[in-house]
Amino acid sequence: MSSLTPESSPELAKKSWFGNFINLDKEEQIFVVIRDKPLSSIKADIVHAFLSIPSLSHSVVSQTSFRAEYKSSGGPSVFQKPVKFQVDISYSEGGEAHKDSGIYSVTFTLISGPSRRFKRVVETIQAQLLSTHDQPSVQALAGSSMALLCPSCM
Repeated sequence: MSSLTPESSPELAKKSWFGNFINLDKEEQIFVVIRDKPLSSIKADIVHAFLSIPSLSHSVVSQTSFRAEYKSSGGPSVFQKPVKFQVDISYSEGGEAHKDSGIYSVTFTLISGPSRRFKRVVETIQAQLLSTHDQPSVQALAGSSMALLCPSCM
């Protein structure tokens, strides 16, 4: 008889007392769409948002990718699992010649840590990104593994 684990049997995880603590979603992503803004401004806004959040450290992975880690400063650190996530900026639309006026997608991907805290940290960063742009040119979507649609494409 094979042993059942929450990974091999999602139904078991749902019925398990520990089911609430087991994350069945393998990849959690949040997308932010930014229009008519040069890549350099988007990167500067993201770094500024990182620096304005206490207990958040970041590193540059590439010209369009960052890794960040948020350690909660409240409560006993023994019970506070840090949130690690990656931020990727990708060019979505408008020819290569018009990269300053195209559409960029900023993807926040949870690497490890509590999903709820990840969403709160990204909401804070998102709010700062939204406040630095004209409201119609930025769209934010939050949730697990969501599909993006641009308003002009619908």
